[in-house]
This record gives sequence, C-alpha cells and structure tokens, in this order.
Amino acid sequence: MARTSKKKQNSINVAENKRPSKIYSVGIYARLSVDANERKNESIETQIEIAKAFIGRQNDMVIFDCYTDIGKTGTNFEREGFERMMRDVRSRKIDCIIVKDLSRFGRNHIETGNYIEKIFPFMGVRFIAVTDNFDSMNISGQNETLGVNLKNLVNEMYARDIAVKVKSSRQEKWEQGSYTGGIAPYGYRAEWIGDKKCLFIEETTSDIVKKIFELFLSGKNMKEIVVWLYEEKIVRPMEYHKTGHIYCQDGDKLQQWSRGTVKMILTNPVYIGCLVQGRTCGKDYMMRSKHDIASEDWSVKEHTHEAIISEDLFFQAAGKFEKSSVYCNKNGYSKKMPIDEDIYADVLYCGDCGAKMRRISAIKTFSSKDRIRTYSYNCSKVDRIDDERCETKSITLSTLNELVKTAIRQEFSLSAMCPKDLIESNNNEANRLKEEWQEALLELERKIENMSRLTSEQYLKYRMGEMDADSFKRTKEENNKKITAIQRKRAEITEKLRTIDYDTVQKNHFLRTLVKGNEKSELTAEVVRTLIHRIEVYQDHRVKVIFCFKRNDVILAIKEVM
Repeated sequence: MARTSKKKQNSINVAENKRPSKIYSVGIYARLSVDANERKNESIETQIEIAKAFIGRQNDMVIFDCYTDIGKTGTNFEREGFERMMRDVRSRKIDCIIVKDLSRFGRNHIETGNYIEKIFPFMGVRFIAVTDNFDSMNISGQNETLGVNLKNLVNEMYARDIAVKVKSSRQEKWEQGSYTGGIAPYGYRAEWIGDKKCLFIEETTSDIVKKIFELFLSGKNMKEIVVWLYEEKIVRPMEYHKTGHIYCQDGDKLQQWSRGTVKMILTNPVYIGCLVQGRTCGKDYMMRSKHDIASEDWSVKEHTHEAIISEDLFFQAAGKFEKSSVYCNKNGYSKKMPIDEDIYADVLYCGDCGAKMRRISAIKTFSSKDRIRTYSYNCSKVDRIDDERCETKSITLSTLNELVKTAIRQEFSLSAMCPKDLIESNNNEANRLKEEWQEALLELERKIENMSRLTSEQYLKYRMGEMDADSFKRTKEENNKKITAIQRKRAEITEKLRTIDYDTVQKNHFLRTLVKGNEKSELTAEVVRTLIHRIEVYQDHRVKVIFCFKRNDVILAIKEVM
C-alpha cells in the first residue's frame, strides 16, 4: 500500500482541525420598536441581514428560522415572535440566538440580564449580539459582564425617556383639543390642520348616525335598529373604514351590525362636539398592559368640533338608558333578583359555529309566590339575520352542571387521581399565587414611595426658584393621579390576596367530595377554570368537554398520575 506524503498528510490534519466540533442551529431575532423615531438602519430587514452576514463568516452555524416582532416594546418580553422563538428553544430546535444588538433583544435591563446570564446558560443556548461584540460563549470576565449590564441599563433608560415624552406630548395635544385616536369615529373624518388633528363631519355617514338616534328615540330597540341597518345594506363601521364603501357592493358579503356598536354610537359624546380621551392607559413605562383610567382623570374637552347630534337629543337618549338601568343592570337582568356568577363564561362555546354560548336568565314564579332565577345557554349567533346565523340549540344550567361533573368524575376515575394529590397541588398553586401578588404589592409600594419622593424633590425645586408655581402645581397633580391609580391597583390586589385562601378551601372541598361520588358537590368558576379548557355544545345534543392538562399544577399532577 502506497504511503501518504508528509505534505498531503499535513493538509489533511489542518482540514480536520478547522472542522467544527459542534454545529449550532441558529434563530435570528429582530424587533422593531413602537418608537416612531427609530433610525432607518433598525428596520427588520436590516437587522436580519446583519445577522445573516455574521453567520456567513462562521463555519459552525446554520439558520433554523427568523423570528420578528414589529411595533413591539422592548420593556417586556410578551411578544409573539419572541415567544415562538422560546418555544423552539424549549423544543431543542435552536441552541443559538443572534440579534443585531442588545437593545433589539430587550430594553428591560433586569429581564434581559436574567435571560443572558441565567436562562440561556441553563438551557445550553449561545447568545450573540453582533454590533455589541457580545458572545455568551466568549465572556472574558467580570468587566465584560458589567459592560453588558451597563448597555442594558442605558437601553432601559432610553425606553423610560421615550415613554415620558410620548405621554407628555399626548397630554399637550389633549389640552389643545386635538384628536389623538387612530380611526375617526363613525360619522367623522380626521384631518391635520397644522400640528392639530381635527374631526370634520362626513355627509352620508353622519346622516346614518342621526337616523340611529331618531330610531332609538322613537321607541326602537337595539335589535330593531340592527335589522334596519341590515335591510338598508349599510356595512359595519369596521368594513367602511377598510373599504370606504358605506353600502354593501354587488358581490360583497353583508354582515350585520352588533348591538354593542349601535349602543356605543348612542352613548358617545363625540357626536355633540365633545372629546373624551385618556379613558384607558397602556403606555406608562413598565406598565404596558392596557388598563382603565378612573373617569375623574379623563381628558374632557367640549366644543372641539362640529356636533352631529344636538345636546338635547343626546341627553334624551342617555335618559332612556338611565331609566332602564334603574330596573335592570348592564346585561338587562332585573335588579330585584340578583344574578349568580356565570361559571362557564370563559369556556362554553357552540360546537357548530365556534361562537361563545350566551346565558339566558328567566324568573320562575311558584304558586306559593316564591320566585327563583333559572338559567340556560344558547348560541350567541342564533338571532343573527345574516349568513352567519347558527342553528338553534339550548342547554339548561342544571343539565350542563351534571354533564360536567360526570365528565370530571370519569376523568379522575380513569387517571386514578387521589384527592390528596389534588389538594396538595391546589395548595401549591395558591401559595404560588400569593407570592406573586405579594411581590406585586411590594413593587406598588416602591412606586408610591418613589412618586412621593419625586413630589418632595419638585417642591424643593419650587422653593429654590428652579420651578415656577404653575409647573409645580401641574406636576404635583399628575403625580397625585399616578399615586391614586397605584393605590387603586393595590386595593384590588389586596382583595385578591384576601380571597385566595377561601377559594382554595372551596375548590378542595368540591374536588374531594366529587371524587368520592357526592352528587351534591357544587361547581364553582374557580374549579371550572382550573380543570376545563373548553366545552362545546352541538345541535345533536352532544357535549364535548376538553380538559386543559397543561395549564397549571393541578392538571400537571393529573398528567403525571396518568
């Protein structure tokens, strides 16, 4: 056998040395912020190209997929693209994440640091920020870690500054009477006059608004107004804003208005020339979830634009709503007999069309003159008059309760679940919830303390002549509003903490008695939400109960025994 020359043998050894010991499956992550002033080179395409160019210079990486979030803030990680990427990480589909820079990954320095320093190393994931020259596999020491933390802190401070500027700008526009919403209310169009966004009447749609008020004040109810709109082939506001067509065009599918949309028009003060803005808030720094603002803190400006409806007609309509509310609550139920909690509100659906089932209440009077309230459910689309109308189907609450209890009992019997396991899991879940709410309370206390300290600092500036009286008064009022909102949230959490133990005891009692076969055990909303993901009711009298085996500790315990 011929010998291999030394020159050829050396070339083989070099090639073997260059061959990577591990090939990384890479997920590229790109995010475009909600900040409208973002630089052009931050676009999604640019971020992905920078990452791909980096990968092209490596010999140990292959791209698995690209994950993007457009118009998402970096101050939290509740983003669709990011969550999809993390699912692939947990499925071991990717073991390397590449971003353009740290700010694209996140602007919350605590959460970002937690992912880079704890979560990714634990899951065996390599993390690379290209333009920041950061590679978690090549951290040289404490100084580099400190540098990354400083960059994350700077990114968070930038996000905080942007949030403050956006909110201040919006409040300034409210003071000027500028419309800051997106799409103009039905009946109006929005136009910019200089730096102010103004509302102007649209001729045809405003006539429809007037007709809706006229029909309502003449005695027509919501359903009758919806029927009139459908017969006139008037498209819903949603479709109108998309297509610009007021009436249904030949060949298009006509969908009926909802009663809620009609009521929203009848109760919106925009139609008397009044702007009510700031009803909800989701733009506060580190408080991105949308939440309601107390009515006394709304921004209300009168006579900001031309009215479609006179104040007299508007308040006549409001009077009718107020009169009906004396005897009925917002769902139309009599206040003389309070209604019970709807324990199936979030899980009961029509199996044929997929719509939520609607609860119907009726009062039954006995010969003894005793009265009780009875409940049944039907499909919410059974009353529709368009093509989405569903077939009639109904099920009483008592029948549904018995079916659900039977299904739960059978599931426990098949899984050999012990009451002890259920109770232990419920208690663990309750303790976890209490810890979360207690941490939230501590965070709210810190915010209140910070706001109080800020007010004191501003008062010192005022006393030292660094702030004028009007500015101090305005900032103090804003701080007090924020403190009031935080205190309201604190009271809600305190109430939730108070009820956790009671709800857990009730749930444990129900599960214990149900597994033992006690027919008198009562279902609660807490039990239904814990065990059941979805219930589907079909026209052929079938009821399908879908258990949520991966939702929480109770269900995980069931799965383990199975």
